[in-house]
Amino acid sequence: MAKHAYLIMAHNEFTILEKLLKLLDNENNDIYLHIDKKVKNFDFNYFKKLIKKSNLIFTKRLDVRWGSYKQIACEYLLFRTASQKKYAYYHLLSGTDMPLTNQKKVHDFFDKNKGKEFVCFDNHQNISESAIERVKYYHLFVNLARSKNKLLRKFFQVFHFHSIKFQKKLKINRLKKVNYTFRKGANWVSVTDEFVKYLLSKEKEVKKIFKYSYCADELFVQTILYNSKFYKDVYSIKNDDYLGIKRYIDWKRGEPYTFTIDDYDLLINSDCFWARKFSSKKDKEIINKIYEKVVKDSE
Repeated sequence: MAKHAYLIMAHNEFTILEKLLKLLDNENNDIYLHIDKKVKNFDFNYFKKLIKKSNLIFTKRLDVRWGSYKQIACEYLLFRTASQKKYAYYHLLSGTDMPLTNQKKVHDFFDKNKGKEFVCFDNHQNISESAIERVKYYHLFVNLARSKNKLLRKFFQVFHFHSIKFQKKLKINRLKKVNYTFRKGANWVSVTDEFVKYLLSKEKEVKKIFKYSYCADELFVQTILYNSKFYKDVYSIKNDDYLGIKRYIDWKRGEPYTFTIDDYDLLINSDCFWARKFSSKKDKEIINKIYEKVVKDSE
């Protein structure tokens, strides 16, 4: 059976991460884990010992900031590190995701759909102006967008508002010489080795286009894929199709919604392989119940 690589970005909720890793631990998987540089006293040895069947590889650590280019840089780091070996599929997950089924079912599905790219597009035929503005203008001090310091956060909000307003008056357009049709969607993807290699070949170009962007981790993969030969291989072309990437993500009830025990049947009976997001502070019961169900199904 072809091997898969799981690429995980984690910065908190390590009790969830522990269960996630255990459920992914399989002789046909390797796991690549990025722990945010801001995290102090992470017990690498403890997590290394959790894994019995997979190879667990810790990547170089970056100080990732929400909304900034560092998110793209982190994804590139994971893809680049994993691509040193060849995998049938590379699955990008967050540390607050949970698998909803066993790995045999996952591998069987991807074997049957070999060569398909599992990338979600919000709208295959269009992109909103607000999404384009994430790249069209210079977005500065994005590192402060979610600062724990209220004054710095407020500074960013005020500065950002007036900066974009000023750039619009000056008719700034960073995309004038960029020959891409832009698209947007979820940054959580499952993609082939061939596409990962292609995406890596575009890294310098991506950095030039997206370096001063805002929340462009939801644009860069979709844009590169849409403008390539790989677009014809997208598994599903329905709008807002999270089912097409086999992930249950609920943006209608939250940003995204954090699941509770009331959602258990909804998740388990879905056709999705993974769900996000979960919080041990909000509801441990749903996490434990899913974990026990998947463990049982894996036996």
